[in-house]
Amino acid sequence: MKELSFNHGRLAFSQGTLALEPCLPDTLELRTKLHCLDSDGLAEAGFFDFEDLAVKRAEKDIVWLHLAGSLGDEFWKHLSDFLDLTDEQKKLLRGPHKDSFQEEFHNGIFWSLARPSITERVDAIESINFFMTDKVLVTRQFSHDSAFTMVSHKLQEKGQYFADATVDVLAAKLIEDVINSYVVLLKLGGTRLEEIQNKIILKPGKQELELINTAQQLIWIFLNQVWPIETVLLALERSQSPLMTEQGKIQIAYRKDEAAAVIRLFETYRAMSYNLMDVYVSGLSLRTNKTTTILTMIATLFLPPSLIAGIYGMNFAIPEVHAAFGYYFCLFSMFCVSGSLLFWLKYNGHIELE
Repeated sequence: MKELSFNHGRLAFSQGTLALEPCLPDTLELRTKLHCLDSDGLAEAGFFDFEDLAVKRAEKDIVWLHLAGSLGDEFWKHLSDFLDLTDEQKKLLRGPHKDSFQEEFHNGIFWSLARPSITERVDAIESINFFMTDKVLVTRQFSHDSAFTMVSHKLQEKGQYFADATVDVLAAKLIEDVINSYVVLLKLGGTRLEEIQNKIILKPGKQELELINTAQQLIWIFLNQVWPIETVLLALERSQSPLMTEQGKIQIAYRKDEAAAVIRLFETYRAMSYNLMDVYVSGLSLRTNKTTTILTMIATLFLPPSLIAGIYGMNFAIPEVHAAFGYYFCLFSMFCVSGSLLFWLKYNGHIELE
């Protein structure tokens, strides 16, 4: 598997190419967070060095190390020694990945998930790597976005209610946070689709057509990102690794059902985006019909005056032309005929005057 560069760890949606493109710099400052689980529950602890981390691993029930930003070669060497990582495992954990997937090893389980970045624009995907081994869970993200901040606070508030959790149950809680980020994305996406539909109904135009195209492309991109997550969860649920307990598999099964529900919602939104095109075409047809109706009405109203003007404009003697009020009689006739025709069209419902 080709190792992607660091800046592929977060991909942003480009309005120009309608595709995901790398948006991170080549390097970012390293940030670490350490959480430990004991009889009092989950608590945040300071990360000093790997010797201290080894002591905490021996004393605590679970050690969760979250890494963000760029990691130097020396850090990777210490981390590899601490976790007894092979070169292949270090390569998987170090770099971002194009799709979500899972692999099992003799000393742990690795998987990678795509997590949407929830901002006002909601247009980015970040790769999150997981490595679970005995009493240790390592999560690796690439940007400085606050991934897992809310879930860590919720787990800390549970205190002793979460004290009996195993490392796979903790991993399932973090996976739940990833899936919930897609739920938040769907809520914002639904609002965007309604806004686009309202714009189309009011005034369909080129800008609204571009919005529909962008929405369809975004939905398809995120749908392609969430599909593999269900496959990863299925593999974790069926894993024969001793790291996966029965309680952990039950939690993973719940996450798999949630991922399936998210996929169904994305499919629904995808159908809605294609229905927007039908609404756009219908709105455009109504707008064209309205314009055609107005032009036809104007042409119809000017036909009788044109006929009268044509008759009295002929180059031969017409009695009314020499009458004292012949000119005014012609104008009055034009007005009466056109007014009567307008009243008849309105009375029969052929036109609507606003």
